[in-house]
Amino acid sequence: MEDTERENFRIFIQDASIFPEIPKVPLFMRLETQDNDDFDPKVVSLGPYHHGKPELKFVEDFKPKALQMFIHGSNKDVNFFLEQIHEGIEHARSCYLEEFTNKYNDYDFSRMMLLDACFVLNLMERETRDFSQCWSKDQYMAYYLGTGVDTLIRRDMLLLENQVPFQILKLLFNSRFGGDGFEETSKSFCYKILFGPQEPRNNVVMEPQPFHLFELLGRVMVSTNSDHHLRQSHNNDSMNNDHKPATTCCPLVMDLISKGIHQFGHCLDRCRNKEGNRIPTESTEVFRSVTEMKSKGIHFTPGGFGSLMDVRLTSHYFDAELSLPCWYVSEYTRVFFRNMIAYEISPGKIMESSVSSYIYLMKTLIISPNDAKELRRKRIIVNLLGSDEEVVQVFKALNTYGGDYLHIYKDVKKKIEQHYNSKSQTWIAELLDTYFRSPWSLIALVAAVSLLFFTILQTYFASPLYPPAKRS
Repeated sequence: MEDTERENFRIFIQDASIFPEIPKVPLFMRLETQDNDDFDPKVVSLGPYHHGKPELKFVEDFKPKALQMFIHGSNKDVNFFLEQIHEGIEHARSCYLEEFTNKYNDYDFSRMMLLDACFVLNLMERETRDFSQCWSKDQYMAYYLGTGVDTLIRRDMLLLENQVPFQILKLLFNSRFGGDGFEETSKSFCYKILFGPQEPRNNVVMEPQPFHLFELLGRVMVSTNSDHHLRQSHNNDSMNNDHKPATTCCPLVMDLISKGIHQFGHCLDRCRNKEGNRIPTESTEVFRSVTEMKSKGIHFTPGGFGSLMDVRLTSHYFDAELSLPCWYVSEYTRVFFRNMIAYEISPGKIMESSVSSYIYLMKTLIISPNDAKELRRKRIIVNLLGSDEEVVQVFKALNTYGGDYLHIYKDVKKKIEQHYNSKSQTWIAELLDTYFRSPWSLIALVAAVSLLFFTILQTYFASPLYPPAKRS
């Protein structure tokens, strides 16, 4: 019965063509967001949604030059590429809302697609090819547009409503350069946009073909390497194994302390309240802040640039390490994440909201500037904004609208909760964090104990209980 229902649902969504591949940002997001320009381009329009706006005319006038740059060196002319798009004009129109495509006849719409696609392909060539091979294009665009506009173009390409169909880009690329190397080029371009000079090892899935580059950016962010899953599985299997404690204290002493507190912790776990019920534990549905988790012996370590899904907890004898993927936080982070949230919660998108789930995770971890400072100090966050308070405000301004899926990090949350509910681990972690993480705190502890000992000793010798010395 369940298989039949799934098949009926599959047929239904195949027949439901009312949702475009490139949707508009949901209206309620625009109404609830004060900074509505996070969804609108500042310098360049791609596609029909923002085409013809007067503030975008400067780059619009440059697009015919970009078209000539794209076809330069080939034996084909503009009409050839225009005809290529015109043959698939119906599919191109179906990618957008009909009310926006009806404004243009087939020729005008085909030419708009050609100009916008060639503009994007020139940018992809600049980012993915050797600089010596595209030096003239790079210099010409920077000279004509200026550095400021050239920088804002990257920002405008991170917008949901500012996309060209992937099929159009692939068609023109293969027609111009031959072969079928567009998928690798597009993945390399997305790596550059998201991670800069870093080299993530994501195994990006290209089947089914993405609708546009913005969807591919989302896939790059959440796709993981199969090798990582093998390592993660190995780590999960060894979660309960004993590890050497990360401490400067004598291992024998800490072993005795651990056994004593561990046994006492089990006693507390068996305690019941006056009604005879077990003491309830906290919910596993949420993470806690960085500062709180650190105080309980959960320390943070960078997992490198790659998939946002690579979150894992490694338990040690006394404490634990939470590995988080590295990420840049810049002035465009909020823009990109807001648009990705809008895409994941748009109608017709039957998919796990992986990016929204990561955003919800970071919103939970980063509550105060101290939380952002700790992640920055651990090189998990690369702060390009200037202050830790600005990082807090970036994630605070993001609303996932319930689009996050709590089960995505379910295993990690469960392990964190187990660590929290283990009295032995949390108490030992608090002891180590307070007295043994710094040599100065250890010296202060020794000094305090010594002072207490000598004070007691002095009090004893000065008391009447101390027998006087016998005279000879």
